[in-house]
Amino acid sequence: MKKKVFYVTMAAIFAATSCTNELPNEQPTDVINIVASISSQTRAPQLTNDGSGSFSQGDKMSLFLKETDGESHTVDFEYGSGILTWGSLGLSGSNAQISLAACYPQQKDIQDGTFEFNPLTASERDLLLAPAQSVTAGTSETVHLTFNHALHRLDLTFTAGNSYTDEDLKGLSVALNAKTMCVVDVMQGKITQVKDATGEYTANDTQASFFLVPQNTPEVTLTIAIGSDKKSLTLDKLLEQLESPQSVLEGGKRCRLTLKVSREGITVEGGSITAWGDQVTADGEVVIG
Repeated sequence: MKKKVFYVTMAAIFAATSCTNELPNEQPTDVINIVASISSQTRAPQLTNDGSGSFSQGDKMSLFLKETDGESHTVDFEYGSGILTWGSLGLSGSNAQISLAACYPQQKDIQDGTFEFNPLTASERDLLLAPAQSVTAGTSETVHLTFNHALHRLDLTFTAGNSYTDEDLKGLSVALNAKTMCVVDVMQGKITQVKDATGEYTANDTQASFFLVPQNTPEVTLTIAIGSDKKSLTLDKLLEQLESPQSVLEGGKRCRLTLKVSREGITVEGGSITAWGDQVTADGEVVIG
């Protein structure tokens, strides 16, 4: 399969006009007009209260185009700054049907339409995918891309219960051991495989958010430490005791738990799931020994 990689930035435009030191008065007539929106709870700069929003100028994403004959193009695109044309892809006037997909953040190592993603080590951990849609090469119509969350988000908030003070909680640490590596199919816009490699997410605050690859809850271990006190439990056992059993953490969903920590145990003050697609809402008292 042929593969072409393009780097689309305003620098290309400046280079093209360097001899005259003048900017072009008009954009090319075969510009590909792209508008990208994001489903709730994204990391993009422009967000509403529920987390939905759109990208801002300069946000970097990867575009993937595949022709009916199998030839593919990978484009590093700066939203609102780069100019991409059908001619630059060799498709001006072809009227071919093109499958167009996208992801954020940009990915540099794409093989046969797939790439590996590790939210533990990624600089931008909230992986957003826009599955392929069919467009006609040469069209002047705007291409609308809707990005969805590929990972599961676990939000934890800790408050002080009996025998602990707010000052004690300043020394709270959280460790979460889970699988970290997944394989993404670009055109399908989804995770197709989760690898066995595990890693440890850590936080030292009373609020912690973890972006996790989809996986079984028995494989996720949460350890909470305050001073010499330490408590550990797998996530499935925690959710079972909350009478909200979940065997799998699903991509595109979010669990939120507020935990009151004391030496006697952990009281769950409340739980909810928001615009990702709530997976569990929990109330009750849990003792972790």
